[in-house]
Formats: sequence, structure tokens, C-alpha cells
Amino acid sequence: MGKNQSKYEDDHLMEEGQQVQKVQNINKIHGLARLISAKRDHQQIVAAQGWSKQDEDMRNMQILKGLFKKLDPTVMKAVGDVRGEIQISFKYDFKRHLLLVKVIKCRELRSKDLRSKMSDPYVKLEMTPDVEDAEEKRTRVYPQTNNPKFDEIFAYPLTETELINRKLVVKVMDSDLLGRDDFLGEVIIDMNTFNFRDSPIHTAWYNLNMETDLDVTGDLEVSVEFQHPSSLLVTIHGAHGLSARDDVSLADPFVKVTVPGTKLMFQTKELKNTVDPVWNETFEFEVALEELPQRYIIFHVIDKSTFGGNDSLGQVIIELMTFNPDHSLHDYFRLADLRNTERLKSKWAQHATAEEFRESLVAHASSRHPTFLFQEHTGKKIVSVSCRKAGAQGKVRIIDGIPVK
Repeated sequence: MGKNQSKYEDDHLMEEGQQVQKVQNINKIHGLARLISAKRDHQQIVAAQGWSKQDEDMRNMQILKGLFKKLDPTVMKAVGDVRGEIQISFKYDFKRHLLLVKVIKCRELRSKDLRSKMSDPYVKLEMTPDVEDAEEKRTRVYPQTNNPKFDEIFAYPLTETELINRKLVVKVMDSDLLGRDDFLGEVIIDMNTFNFRDSPIHTAWYNLNMETDLDVTGDLEVSVEFQHPSSLLVTIHGAHGLSARDDVSLADPFVKVTVPGTKLMFQTKELKNTVDPVWNETFEFEVALEELPQRYIIFHVIDKSTFGGNDSLGQVIIELMTFNPDHSLHDYFRLADLRNTERLKSKWAQHATAEEFRESLVAHASSRHPTFLFQEHTGKKIVSVSCRKAGAQGKVRIIDGIPVK
């Protein structure tokens, strides 16, 4: 296996190095070209018209607009405790029935150490369901870096049939010699997304997420009915096979339900000591017929805790894009931990958030705030802005008053 691993590693590293170098060179050329063009255009304007306060304001407004543009909800990313990406490569050896997983590198990790801006990262790999006699695999620890390069390969003995039903849980950790290691993010990769017959190697960057609860079990039974002109009736009948989070007793479940954009959230009654609750409660949301394709319903099953924070038992999201308002829907939906799925924003919610940002931009421009932007800039500066409520962030680089991407 050593020779095949070495050949796979060498070939992939060479290919990766060429690709990275090519991308870096292109990015450098484009960035330099933008800066030279911006400076040339500005110098021509100043030479022809002279410098004025109005010119300065225009340049600063350009910086401000650049920041708000990056806050637009159509391109924004969530702000949270987890940040960064991990690059992983997969190859399947059909002759020996081995899945080869190469952990290549991470970038832009978020350090959890308050004393240092750098982390001591390593990666843990776990195949689920467990592979027989397989121990948890992990890379070496790379000290004082948020952009570690691992280039380590791990092998899992799996047949093609076994591979289809497996998920690889990849966790990035921050090693701590004096205490518990810190969690820096994870990604869960379904092996059934790869077709190794068509393409022998699959390499990609994966965004790191908050930890996903793989112990969520059960189904939620619900029905949805539309009554003209604008009444959406949601009935929560019950749940089956919930996961009990307490070793002493069963769950005390209740359900929260909402239709984003309606500003309403309802909650069922709490039922004691059961993993198969029956509620049969109906809630009404005001939703116009023409709005249905943009709406969706979120159900969150929760275990009431007497001694502290409640436990999440999973979520269900029902899209109404394909819902037929002339026919009611009644079905069972599998519960899952959906906290790390892509932010689901309806077009209405995106529009509302974008309008708030536009109004805020106008207000900032009219009052000439923030003041540190409305001044003459020299040298290199990086200005960052974030909106935690909307989960958006933006950053702009300024060189001698000129915003450069």
C-alpha cells in the first residue's frame, strides 16, 4: 500500500501545486492591474480637474458602498464561532477495496486561544457507521498557525457497497496541552456523493461548520392545508422514535413552528416522559396565495430541561414551492440536525434585509459617519464591518484612498 499511497500523494501534490501557483499568479496579476488602473484613472481626473472636497467625498462614498455591497444577503456568509475551510481529497482503490482520504490543508481557521491569535490545529477523522476495528484517525499537530498544511493520507477498508452508506466526519481541533482541546469546526461528507468509477479522484474545499448532532432520531408527523384567501393551517400530529437525551428518563418534548416572513412563532404543549408524543395541535399563519412559492415552514422539536438549557431533538423544513394549495399535505418527515445547513432565506426575507442595508447606507452617507472613513487616506488600510443579527460581514482593502478587492 505504501507505494500506491506515495504515488497518489506525489501525483496529487504536483497537480495541486501547479493549480495553486497558477491561481495565485492570476490573482496577483489581476489585483495589480486593478490597482494600477484605479491609480491611473484617479491621477488623470486630478490632473484635469484638480483636487476638491467633492472628489474626496466621492472616493469615501465608494469605500462605504463597497462595504455595504459585501453585506448584501445574497452573498453574505454567517458570522459565528467557526470559520475557515479544509481541503480534502478522496480516492478509491478498487483492487484492494480501500478508500484513501488525504487531508491536504486548512485555511483561515479561527483561534480559540484568548492569549494568541494562532491555533495548534490537527484533524480527526471518523467514519460513520463505524468501520470494524477502525480506530479514530488523526493528523499531526501543527503549532502556531491558522493555515496548516497536513498532506497526510488515511485508508479505510470498505467495499463499494459499504462505501455508499458511509459518512466521513472530519473535525478540526486546537490542541491544548493544559486542558481540553478546542473545537474549530467540522464537515460531514456523504460518500454516496462520489462516483469513483467516472472520476478516480475527488478533491474539494469544504466550509467548516458548527458541530452536527448525529444522534438525532425520529420522525415528525404533520399536515399542511391552505384555505382561501390567505390562511395556512399547520397541524402537528406527533413524533415517533425521538432520541432521549437523559439517561434517567425519557424526553419532555414540545415543538416550535414558524413560517419565516410572517413574524409569528407557535409552540405546542409540553408532554412529559415520552419519545412518541401526540399533540394534534393546529396553528394558523396568514400567507397570501401568491406568496406560497417563496415560503417554507420550520419545525423544531425540543426536550424541556428542568435543570438548565433545553436540548434540541432535531428540525424539519418543509418547502412550499411545490405545495398544491388545492390539496392538503399529510406526511412523516425525518428529523435531523439542520443547524449547519445553508441559511434558508426566502426572496422576501432577502429583499427586506437588503432594504435595511440600503437605508443604513443612506443614513451613514448623510451624516458623514463613520468619521474615520470620511477623511483623506494614505497608506494601506483594511476596514471590516459585520452585522451579527443578519449574519453578514464585509471587508474592503484601501490603498491611498482607493478601494481594492
